[in-house]
Amino acid sequence: MGKFLRRNINTIFIMLGNACNMDCAYCLQHPLVHEPLARKVNPKIYDFIEEVIDENMSGKVHLQFYGGEPLIYFPNIKEIVEELKFRKLNCSFSIISNGRAISREIVHFLTEHDIPLTVSWDGNATMETRRYDVFADEDKRNLLLDVKQLGLSAVISSKAYPLEILDEFQKISNEYMNRHGCQVRINLDEIMDTGIACRELLEIDYERVRREMRELALFYLEGFSTERKPEDYAKSVFMDGFFHILRNFYLENSGEWKRATSACGNGISTLNLDLDGNLYPCHNTSEKSGSIESSYFSYLQNILLGETVMADREKCLDCTALAFCKGGCKMVKDKSEYCKLKKAIFEPVLEAFQEYGAMILAGDGNGA
Repeated sequence: MGKFLRRNINTIFIMLGNACNMDCAYCLQHPLVHEPLARKVNPKIYDFIEEVIDENMSGKVHLQFYGGEPLIYFPNIKEIVEELKFRKLNCSFSIISNGRAISREIVHFLTEHDIPLTVSWDGNATMETRRYDVFADEDKRNLLLDVKQLGLSAVISSKAYPLEILDEFQKISNEYMNRHGCQVRINLDEIMDTGIACRELLEIDYERVRREMRELALFYLEGFSTERKPEDYAKSVFMDGFFHILRNFYLENSGEWKRATSACGNGISTLNLDLDGNLYPCHNTSEKSGSIESSYFSYLQNILLGETVMADREKCLDCTALAFCKGGCKMVKDKSEYCKLKKAIFEPVLEAFQEYGAMILAGDGNGA
């Protein structure tokens, strides 16, 4: 194996299929998926994954099982995990799910193979945004709380705002802590308009978002040098993410943004692979960019043709949310509302951190 010009793939999304047992109001895939995905595993994908790992500088890869709803494809998940472990390949696994198809068999399998499960859930707004609340079902709630590595992920929209989401996440995390002695993982995304039908979810109160984000930033900074209370976990870990984003962008990268491709890495450092071996620019679309049999450079050309970063570059360079957004999502064609929400989330945090830094320097006298 040569040592020059190798692919360096960090993550492979395994696109199991686009069927789902729910009908979320803001599903990204409804406007983007027009063709069914293969449902039978082509054994060649195992050889491909092995080759990717061999070429990687790290010598490993992360596999993210994705749908539709991945847990309704559990037999395929089981087959893939067991085959890759039989081959002794250096890979880790995780699943993003709505949780509705959870079963005792699945919980045992996740535990046995050390696989984290992240459940998409919007707290009190879930019935409006997802039309089914998995944590309101006592049996499913107990099964999910038995998962050894559980995460929660929500979408900020006109129905779900940061503070109320985090409050509901904290309640679930408290229960989880009592069972396992550790907290759940926390993630909040922003609603993205890929052409979703439920336009009401885009009617966001941006001033409310700004107020709540500033409140969260000030809360975080007030407790920056003190031990965090367990009951503040959700808010603290959410804000930790912003601190690391700022540190990485301004200290490690000197505030410079040089990317010519989407920050998510989709199609480049992250591959999106269906069960038959087809490759996609994003795991939320059915538009192919090639296959595992394609010439790498013809595949890469197809990926780059769909990139929007360079077209928006000048506008992005003048944006205060650049460190947070890094050019945005290439699946969102009209970024007007998308950009407003990114700014409403990030600008209050940036301002609060700047004020805190100025206060520290002023108290020091000479800024040393």
